[in-house]
Amino acid sequence: MPTYANFTALVRDWSNKDSSVLSDTRIQDCMRYAADKCYRSLRVASLENTVTYTSTALTAATTAGNGYAPSKTELTLPQDLIEFIQIREIDSVGRTCRLFNEKTDLRTYNDWYAEKYNYMAYWSRVGNTLLLSPGFNKGAGVGTPDKVELHYYKRLPALNAVYSVNPNNYAAGFLTTTNGVTRLYFVDGNTNTAYATQEEANTADTTKVTAKINVAVNNSTAITNDGRSGTIVNGMELSGTGVTLNSGAAPLVTNASTQNSIVVDTAQTLGDNVDLTFSNTNSALYIGNEVAHWLRDENEKVLLFGALSEAFAYLQDEEQSKKYNELFYQEIGALNDEDNKRGASGGNVQINYNGRGLI
Repeated sequence: MPTYANFTALVRDWSNKDSSVLSDTRIQDCMRYAADKCYRSLRVASLENTVTYTSTALTAATTAGNGYAPSKTELTLPQDLIEFIQIREIDSVGRTCRLFNEKTDLRTYNDWYAEKYNYMAYWSRVGNTLLLSPGFNKGAGVGTPDKVELHYYKRLPALNAVYSVNPNNYAAGFLTTTNGVTRLYFVDGNTNTAYATQEEANTADTTKVTAKINVAVNNSTAITNDGRSGTIVNGMELSGTGVTLNSGAAPLVTNASTQNSIVVDTAQTLGDNVDLTFSNTNSALYIGNEVAHWLRDENEKVLLFGALSEAFAYLQDEEQSKKYNELFYQEIGALNDEDNKRGASGGNVQINYNGRGLI
C-alpha cells in the first residue's frame, strides 16, 4: 500500500525531475489537483456513501405547514458530498416508506403554485442545506417513518489524512506511538481501553486515592496532606487543580513511605486546602496512521497520470502535460465503464431516465 510519502516519490520518479526543478510541495499540490479532477468525473461504487438522519434530528429540523405551504425538513448536507444518488424515508428496520424522487430547482420548490408531479415527495437544495417537502413523517408514504437515508457520491479524505487520536481509533488499531504527539490515558496498565483525558481515566480507576493539602506547597516535590481516602503507593499519578505536569504527563509519586508527606517527581506550587487525586493511571503519546485512500492505494495509475499532467503543466511542458492528461481521462473512463458493466450485470435492468442536468 503506497504511503503519501511513497506516492510523492513515485510521481517524482515518473517525472524524471529532481527537487531543484520540482519540489515535493509542488508534487503534492499536483496530486491534490488530480484528486479533485477525479471527483468531478469518477462515478464508481467505491465513492458511494450513506448517511442516516435520526428521528430526533428530523423532528427538530421540520417546520409545520400552513394553509398554502406544505411542511418542510431542512437538513445539513455531508461535507464530502459530490452528487446525490437517492433520498428516502425509512422505518426502524430500513424498509422504504417514501422516496423523494422529484428534484426541483429552488424557485420551483419555493413556488407553491408551480407544478410538481409528486406533491407528496419532492426536494431541493440551497447551499449546504437539503430541503424536503412535505417534511419528515408528513408525506403519504407507507409504514412508520423512523429515519431519512441519504445515499450519495462522496469525496475521499485528503491524500495525507491520518486518523484522529481518540479512544475509538485506539480500540480499532488505527494509532501508533511512533512520533506520537497526542496523549491517551489508561487505568492500572490496562491497554485494552484508552481514555481521552486523565479525568476520565481517574473516574474509571476504582483504586484511586483522594487527599487534601493541609500545608501550602511552594515549588517543592514534598506534599503534606491529610484526609486520604486510601493508601498512596509509589508510581501513582498526581492530578488536581493547579498541578504542574511533567512535560505533559502527570507527576509520579516517588516516595510514599510517609503517607502524610508524599514526594513526587515534579516540583509543585499549590495552595492550602487543595483537593488532589492519586491514581493508578498511566499515559502515552500517539499519532494516527495514514487513512486508507482508494485512489492512492488501489488505483494509483489514475492519480499518477493526473498528477503528472498537472506537474508538466507547472513545468510548462505542454506536450507531456497533454499526454498524461489523456492517459488520466482514459483511466477514469475505464473505471466508469467497469462500474457501469457491474451495475448492468446479474439480471434484467430497468431504470427511469435521469437527465443529469441535460434539461
